[in-house]
Amino acid sequence: MNNVINWLITDDTPEVKYRTMTELLGMSRDELEVKKAYDDLLSSESLRIVMDKFKLNNKWEDINAFLALTEFGLTRYDVPIDEYMERIIKNINMSTKCAKILLLRNLVALGYYEHPWVQDQISLAFSTIRHDGTVRCLDKNKKKNDSRLPDMGCYRQTTTYLLLAAELKKKGIILPQYELLIKFYIDHNVAFRSDDPEKVIIKEMAGTFYPIDHVHMGLHMIMYGISVLGEGNHPNCDKAWDLLNSKKDNENKYILSESFAEPYINVGMVGQPNKWVTLYVLLSEKYQTQ
Repeated sequence: MNNVINWLITDDTPEVKYRTMTELLGMSRDELEVKKAYDDLLSSESLRIVMDKFKLNNKWEDINAFLALTEFGLTRYDVPIDEYMERIIKNINMSTKCAKILLLRNLVALGYYEHPWVQDQISLAFSTIRHDGTVRCLDKNKKKNDSRLPDMGCYRQTTTYLLLAAELKKKGIILPQYELLIKFYIDHNVAFRSDDPEKVIIKEMAGTFYPIDHVHMGLHMIMYGISVLGEGNHPNCDKAWDLLNSKKDNENKYILSESFAEPYINVGMVGQPNKWVTLYVLLSEKYQTQ
């Protein structure tokens, strides 16, 4: 395990190093090692590329930039993004409807929970969770979707709610709808069909896709959300843990199964050990035991 941690905190990936130190290892930002990692991240090429996305004044680039900053473990107090936050609120419309919940997750992580728009949208969002713990596909014209859940339930969109709930829980914010949300994943052994328990609901989401967006998420992200919400040790998660652990190599590093053709952040090569996926699995195991 020490070898894996040492791999995560190498200087060549300051964004992974900083997130590992602060969230996985629980180190204080006042520690000299963390301060150096923080300074290295703020002056890194990785962060410059992300911040340059805001200059394009494109809502999708804004959404990706907020997501990247969240993954890096930064907040509005670390980088000047308030004006872009107000801009994305104005630009949210029907074309970005599926991205809104994951955007809310990112805005909470970035320090905007107290913003009136964020609070209103969170309340509205969780009011749409149905009795089975899912949310409906937002495309009114579809007669079926790739989730194949009852009454057009959307596994992809429901998972964005899971990640939002996890981020809120980390802030100490508990909503009653979490119980329904978690029950859905427990009832489905996290990622498996109820009508055919040997088949996953969505193949891509049973892998280790990274980086994420509102459509593409890997099993490591789902297990992270479930673990933060306190159910990572449930027996119905065992099958998913086994599936996730089948993705690691003999050095306990997890392999990246899929990514975008042009990822919005550099995450490494598909088919190779991946620091982000490995970090999320270790974070999941950490929250699993708390």
